[in-house]
Order: sequence, then structure tokens, then C-alpha cells
Amino acid sequence: MKQIGRYEIIRKLGKGGMGSVFKGIVPIIDKVVAIKLLDPFETMLDILGAEKLREIFLYEAQTMAALRHPSIVQVWDYDEDEQGRPFIVMEYLCNNLGDMIGEHFLVEESSRIIQPEKVIDYGQQILVGLSYLHHNGIVHRDIKPFNILVADDDTIKICDFGMALVEGVSFSGPSMMQIGSPYYTPPEQSRDPESVDGRADLFATGVLLYRMLTGKLPGMQSFSLSMVNPLYDREWDDFFSKALSWNPDDRFDSAISMQVALTNLHLNWQAQQKNNQQETLATDQRIKIRSEPVNICGTKAASLFGVNTLFRPHIEITGKLSHGDETIHDHTTSLMWQKGGSQYPVTWKEALHYVEKLNESGFNTTSEWRLPTVNELLSLFTTLTRQGGASGFDPVKNRLWSCDSHGHHERWYVNFDMGYTGNQDMNCFNYIRAVCTI
Repeated sequence: MKQIGRYEIIRKLGKGGMGSVFKGIVPIIDKVVAIKLLDPFETMLDILGAEKLREIFLYEAQTMAALRHPSIVQVWDYDEDEQGRPFIVMEYLCNNLGDMIGEHFLVEESSRIIQPEKVIDYGQQILVGLSYLHHNGIVHRDIKPFNILVADDDTIKICDFGMALVEGVSFSGPSMMQIGSPYYTPPEQSRDPESVDGRADLFATGVLLYRMLTGKLPGMQSFSLSMVNPLYDREWDDFFSKALSWNPDDRFDSAISMQVALTNLHLNWQAQQKNNQQETLATDQRIKIRSEPVNICGTKAASLFGVNTLFRPHIEITGKLSHGDETIHDHTTSLMWQKGGSQYPVTWKEALHYVEKLNESGFNTTSEWRLPTVNELLSLFTTLTRQGGASGFDPVKNRLWSCDSHGHHERWYVNFDMGYTGNQDMNCFNYIRAVCTI
């Protein structure tokens, strides 16, 4: 598909039960947008019929267009293509929380364990967005990781309002049709989806937060975080016991009260245990790391990068660092890194241009700067995930482009904030930390 309405299509991003999502460009001004086209699976078409699907699709567009809040994805246009299929034009964001935590189609599989400070930050933002929705009489009814987008500045955006209940009004599908997603849906929503209130969204948020902290779904193990990791005390157990109560009357009574409770939780850092089982390699011997770029995908990539199924390194290297004014030398890997890196996040092509400029200017008296490979970036995994700003690197610049490709349109990058390597569209925005071999 080359065009939808007046919008030029770059490529297809994905497909769900109701429609397909594309990355497109606004003509003349060349602004990148996300386009959701009504393109249902045949089963959805058989169950609901074409007219009902159009009604639901329009309902979602109208609901989203009426909202204006930093934590809600913005809708910019609504139209029909040449075949008469409606589509919604929205702001384009590269990251979603589902990909970032490594949740799979098989939801029961373990996901990445995320540092609690990040979980608290994202949780607070989600709850602020939900408070706005509930104030406006909207119950989302499908809060889950893949419906939480993350902007380049690390702000949260709630999306996908196809299942929303607005002032008690929503589409009415067949009685056997589930509203919401398995494991994230509270019991009262499964019984009577038309009668729920904002506490249904708070239950789903509790599931999401628990999953981020443990890599598990709360229904598959005990709520007792304090027994799993002494980093969390009994206050955390009480928080999740309340958030995940099957009786909505026993939950938090509002998104703001849940946000306040989350903000007031404490972490017992002195008793912290390492949540993952990676081995750390500390050595005075020099280690040679791949420096040539590759185009690689899937299990071959995992093998080459030395990462597990969640794309985290099997072995973490503790480097021996010495600091200059503008660079950091890792004597273990014989690599010289920029201390600061790019001032702002850039696209991958802009990253190449940035490195060219470094070499033209003879930054730090050398012209051998380049984009690092994934393996080279992962050699900083322990340094950046454990030490953060104490390492001497800029702690804000934690999503970094590599030189490695993932097919034609995507490039590998490393997200030190969430602790993994992944792939993104080359027009997404990440920082650069150039490297050269000493």
C-alpha cells in the first residue's frame, strides 16, 4: 500500500483485530504520523458485521479527538480511503511499553524486570492520564503494556480507545465477546463490562506495575513482593493487595489516591538483591569485541550479541575506565567513548551525519569515530545500568543507536533504561555515543 487518502505510506507497523497501523507522511510538510485503518480480521467481521465495526471505529476516533492531555495520544485527522474504509491519523511514537518490557503474544511468558524507579515514574504518569479520563467520564477498559506508548522524552501516552466506556455509553458487541485483555481485565468487567467504573482501569494498572517489577503476572504467583525481593517491604504488599483486589470497593477509590500511594512507597536499597541472574565478568585481560556492522535478525542476532531470550546480555563486563575531559577510555575493551554524546536524540541517518562531523572536526584529536556495534554498547551494560551518572557518562542519554541493521527499515539500539537491546525504525529518535578503538 503506497497511499491512504492523501497520506504517503512508508510501511506497515502492525495489525490487530480491528485494523492495521501504518507509518505515513503528511504531504508537503513531510511530518511522520501513525495511521490506523479499519481493516478487521475476518472473524471480527463475521462476529460484528461491517456496519458495527465502522460504528466502533468512528466511536474511537471521536473519543480520542475530544481529549487533550499530555498523557493521551493525540488524533489529528479522520477520513476514508479510496475503498471507503475509515482511517484515523495520530501522532507517531516509536516506543510502546509492551515491546519495552518484552511481553510476547504468549502473555504468560516472563517479561523483563524493570528497575523500580522507572516503574514508579511510568506508573505515576499512567495514573495521571487515567485521572483525566475518569474526570471526563471515560473508562478505558483495556489498559495493558501495548496500549501505553512512550515518547522520546520518556513521557507516557495512553492509546487505543476502541473499548472505552464514555459516560456509560459504549458499543455493544455479542455477549460472548470479551472487553479488555486477558490477565489485565478485572473480574467485574468480565461479568458485566457495561457497569464498570474507573476502578477497573486501576486494577489493570496494578497488573501492569506488578508485571514490570517481577516479570510475572500476579495471577501466576503470590502478590507478596517482600518475600521475593527484600528491596520491597510490606507496604508494597499492601499496595498491590489493594490495587489487585477482586472487589472494586476494596481497591483505591481514584487514580489520584493510587498515585499518591505509589509515590509514598519506599525501597530498601541496603537489602537489595539482584533481580536477574546474569554473570558479571571482571577482568584485567583485554577483551576483543566485534566492531564491524552487520545486518541480522532473530535468533542469529541473539547469538551474535550474546543475549538471552529477553535480549539482555548473558555475561556483563565490568570495564576498567579512565576519564578524560570529553572521553572515557575502557581499558578492558580498548574502546574510547564520547563522554557526552549527541546533545539531542536523532534519527539513524542523522546519527551517521553526526559521526561524520566528529571526524571532520577531529574531535579529541582523532578522525576514527564511528557508531558502535550492539556488542560494544552492551560492554557498557553494567556501567550504565548499575552506576548511571556515577559512571561519568551522561545519565539522561540511555537509548543509543548502534551501527547494526535489522532488515532494510530498522536498526538495532540499546535501551539502558530498561536494560535490553532491540530494534527500531531508523526514523525513530535515539541518542548517539560515538566510539573508536584505541
